[in-house]
Amino acid sequence: MGIFEPYRAIGYITSGVPFSVQRLGTETFVTVTVGKSFQIYNCSNLKLMLIGPQLPKNIRALASYRDFTFAAYGTDIAVFKRAHQVANWSRHSAKVNFLLLFGDHILSVDADGNVFIWSFKGIEDNPAPIEHIKLDANFTPTCIMHPDTYLNKVLIGSQEGSLQLWNISAKKKLYEFKGWNSSICSCVSSPALDVTAVGCADGTIHVHNIRYDKEVVTFKHSARGTVTALSFSTDGQPLLASGGSSGVISIWNLEKKRLQSVIREAHESSIISLHFFANEPVLMSSSADNSIKMWIFDTSDGDPRLLRFRSGHSAPPLCIRFYANGRHILSAGQDRAFRLFSVIQDQQSRELSQGHISKRAKKLRMKEEELKLKPVIAFDCGMIFCYMLFYRLNLNENLQTV
Repeated sequence: MGIFEPYRAIGYITSGVPFSVQRLGTETFVTVTVGKSFQIYNCSNLKLMLIGPQLPKNIRALASYRDFTFAAYGTDIAVFKRAHQVANWSRHSAKVNFLLLFGDHILSVDADGNVFIWSFKGIEDNPAPIEHIKLDANFTPTCIMHPDTYLNKVLIGSQEGSLQLWNISAKKKLYEFKGWNSSICSCVSSPALDVTAVGCADGTIHVHNIRYDKEVVTFKHSARGTVTALSFSTDGQPLLASGGSSGVISIWNLEKKRLQSVIREAHESSIISLHFFANEPVLMSSSADNSIKMWIFDTSDGDPRLLRFRSGHSAPPLCIRFYANGRHILSAGQDRAFRLFSVIQDQQSRELSQGHISKRAKKLRMKEEELKLKPVIAFDCGMIFCYMLFYRLNLNENLQTV
């Protein structure tokens, strides 16, 4: 590594790319993207375990399997074993939008509807894909998933609103679902055989039996925007979690076929990923607001509560200062937050300006945004005290110092 080369980003938790969760032994890990690199966290405490090297372009899709991480950037796919790149797959002519782990293979889907199948057994000796599928010209893929127990089959959603079931071994389209006259944004397999959930741009969620092409139940997101992420609970509770473009997470009861609870202002931006941990009442969410959060369902009323989280600025910083002989960085951002970032131990980073205001907001029946401090426009610091200058949005008020 030469001088002035990018090494790592401080305070960058995750970007707008869905995360990848995998279990190794008794531990569960989540891989997230941070611009041109990736990071791996241990889900038991959200401790940063590994930082990947910088790629030439921003990562567009992720997949992980044991010690391997697959990162799509531009038209290429980089393969890493832990933090060391072992291969670079180049066959796409358009940008790769999706990666799907499929047994001992990786499926990559680009913007032009090309699906390549790669084997990661003997990666160094096999730089070429083993199969290629070309989707229909009037079919723009928006999501891809593997229905449980469906051997060699994948379900692909489209911007046009239809879904297609493909046998990737025979390279044959088996069936096309007409859809619901709305773009499909997310789809996920359920613990029940033959049943999947499909999220649409119009805010509807369709729980559908793909074996008989029959609707099981439909939920409406109402004013919560596009359905951007879905996840089924596998711990025995009949729950479906859905995330919207408004940052709200909705929990649906599949037995009673109704809305059970809503996590309002779960995130400050669109929900990117949702994942229920296997056989646990814990839901993980990530968002474009630069945060990862874990929610646990252990209350008497069934509502989830925040278990742990990692977050950084959700808007660009306005001013920063080194602190404590360079071991920490103090930062004030346009998101009305004042944060401390540790250069040495990432888990020591935290927000200083305000505590957890969600409980206060709920008690006062106010939005969290209304309780936050005004944006910091300047500050200075010493080992004994920190001097900050806040900007009042009301022009009739003077600048206030604390």
